[in-house]
Amino acid sequence: MSPEVTAPPIIDFSEALRGASSIKRGFIKCRLVHMKDRSFVLPDILLSSEIKGEFYSPKFFTPNQIAFFGGDGSADFCRLTLELLNGNDVQVAFFGRDLVKTCSDGSFIYKCAFSPSVKKGLPAPCGKWRRRDGSFEVLLYHHTNSSAAAGIKASKELWDSPWNIQGSKKLENIGYCYFTSIPAIRSELHLREVAMSQMGTAHFLPTNAPYSAEFASALAVPKRTPKDMDRSLRFWVDLETVSPSHIWLHRPWSAPAYYENVLPRVFRLGVNPGYHLPLDGNRISIDPAQAKVLKYVVVGDASSPEGLAAPYNEENTLLLAKIDDISNGSEIIARWKEKQNSHLFPSMSVEMARMIENSS
Repeated sequence: MSPEVTAPPIIDFSEALRGASSIKRGFIKCRLVHMKDRSFVLPDILLSSEIKGEFYSPKFFTPNQIAFFGGDGSADFCRLTLELLNGNDVQVAFFGRDLVKTCSDGSFIYKCAFSPSVKKGLPAPCGKWRRRDGSFEVLLYHHTNSSAAAGIKASKELWDSPWNIQGSKKLENIGYCYFTSIPAIRSELHLREVAMSQMGTAHFLPTNAPYSAEFASALAVPKRTPKDMDRSLRFWVDLETVSPSHIWLHRPWSAPAYYENVLPRVFRLGVNPGYHLPLDGNRISIDPAQAKVLKYVVVGDASSPEGLAAPYNEENTLLLAKIDDISNGSEIIARWKEKQNSHLFPSMSVEMARMIENSS
């Protein structure tokens, strides 16, 4: 009897990306998260391997697809679609065999391939990245006033902030140092992209609401002007120290559900409260014992004013996505296969951000 013939597995990126003609290479940093009713891959950042070394922040993303082909798992891959911050959709694919780094924050960095969905290709990048001493670093900016900038340069350290994203309450069990991919704050639009405003108010429109101001909801945010933040200090930041963005879940009436990263131009470095981040030239150097990541993201229901506000105030935690604590030696695709059709959310214990009451 002749041996059984099996179809060859998908083994290259062109097939994983459904025959795309324009394929670019790079890296994707992502993590596996679980909600009460779903699990999905949460993308952090897309790094291009082109000569210029540019990175892209996802603004929107779709639920992922994972394909299994048996055998040793080398052909298994994950695919998802991202809408990049500056416009244009890209399909991204990565194989479990192409894991490059397991990060201490619960994320994974994979070699990947991606393909723009339009002929004009990729939009303008968000900034530069590099590899140094085994780390993946991005060039980010810390905006402040002239007095604070002078103090930072003299002390060679950055102080953490106790405030939540909205700036409405102080956090008790974690501090953040805030950075952005925006090189300079010059306009109201730039302020809005870092959760501030000259009017002290941010406005949001629920997913299925008519496009009209009367249906918008308002949220108080720190009142600032571009002059208040006219000094820009740039630093190389290790991606492993960056906390994941909170997200909104959109459920349109006439289209499939999708996710939106909240404030994709903002990069928060979580640390133990009161820690001062030392500067090594223009590089942020954090003591690993002082770094802190809360292993969840707030999921705001974008169909309601309360859900739109939830990622900003970090208090409305009706919807959470908990970060899977994948054991050493495994990775996202293998974990998905191992725990398929399992309900993991209830058994996952995470430390929550604690607000200090009456601290506004």
